[in-house]
Amino acid sequence: MAVAGHADFSDLRHIKRQLLSVAERSRERGLQHSGKWASELAFALEPLLLSELPPPPALTEEDARDLDAYTLAKSYFDLKEYDRAAYFLRGCKSQKAYFLYMYSRYLSGEKKKDDETVDSLGPLEKGQVKNEALRELRVELSKKHKAQELDGFGLYLYGVVLRKLDLAKEAIDVFVEATHVLPLHWGAWLELCNLITDKEMLKFLSLPDTWMKEFFLAHIYTELQLIEEALQKYQSLIDAGFSKSTYIISQIAVAYHNIRDIDKALSIFNELRKQDPYRIENMDTFSNLLYVRSMKPELSYLAHNLCEIDKYRVETCCVIGNYYSLRSQHEKAALYFQRALKLNPRYLGAWTLMGHEYMEMKNTSAAIQAYRHAIEVNKRDYRA
Repeated sequence: MAVAGHADFSDLRHIKRQLLSVAERSRERGLQHSGKWASELAFALEPLLLSELPPPPALTEEDARDLDAYTLAKSYFDLKEYDRAAYFLRGCKSQKAYFLYMYSRYLSGEKKKDDETVDSLGPLEKGQVKNEALRELRVELSKKHKAQELDGFGLYLYGVVLRKLDLAKEAIDVFVEATHVLPLHWGAWLELCNLITDKEMLKFLSLPDTWMKEFFLAHIYTELQLIEEALQKYQSLIDAGFSKSTYIISQIAVAYHNIRDIDKALSIFNELRKQDPYRIENMDTFSNLLYVRSMKPELSYLAHNLCEIDKYRVETCCVIGNYYSLRSQHEKAALYFQRALKLNPRYLGAWTLMGHEYMEMKNTSAAIQAYRHAIEVNKRDYRA
């Protein structure tokens, strides 16, 4: 069994148990992306026997008291009725219900902010539209933090609130703390990735010594365009037993895309499509490669295929936009990139691609505005 870095991958069955457990805990708190990441990684490992499955999380007295309110609120939360969920969770004391209460309030603010951004999808100056809930959430979470009453998920949410308030330094400290308290929660590692701007910053982070750190380092190396180091990390993770992970395969494809090794990236994306044919994530990156190679029939097929799966996903809109752009129908392309941004105003790729379309249409001021947005979303975006 190979070892990635210094992390211990000798007991993959134990790692699988950990992943299944944190996937369930993430889903209970409405953290779908973290739950999905852990589930996908667990799926890449061999199945467990009944006797090996992780036990359900132990319930406290507070959990039992809050169970009715939590169960009701979670059903509203899943239907995106965030204010309604928060209303029924007021006064809940258990960690899980309290997290869902605070997270519902946070998402309610985000949804209102996004709706306002969409309503004014013209040139938006930074900070014009704010999540009004953030300041209150910061005050409340900060009190809990000082009293050391936040668990790993609570620390993660506190970090997100600080980052949204542009308090990057404080946010980094809180996310690092979250990775120590709950190393298995991918969301906290991912947020940390968004705040690390260079290798120097990375050196000074005191991170927990856990196998999750290897996934984090591979991801951050890709983000910082340290592609050789990233590919080495991903290869050692594959050797350690994660060869079937579609997450790792997609990350390797993105890494090759970033260093412009187009043939290699295309062949890996084609392989990924065979393994996970209904996958939409990263397909906009795949379409960029097809665009660069002027592969019209393949790009047309991809656009039609994604449209059949889910036409209202940002990635689908970007793929269709690329398709029209390749056919020099720039107004139509810009329309689809705008549609992508209506679905998610923080989607980096769409801002960059829209900037390119405006340049094609000789609308320089709109292009500059779009590139500005892209850099606002991710200061490391080399394309913008």
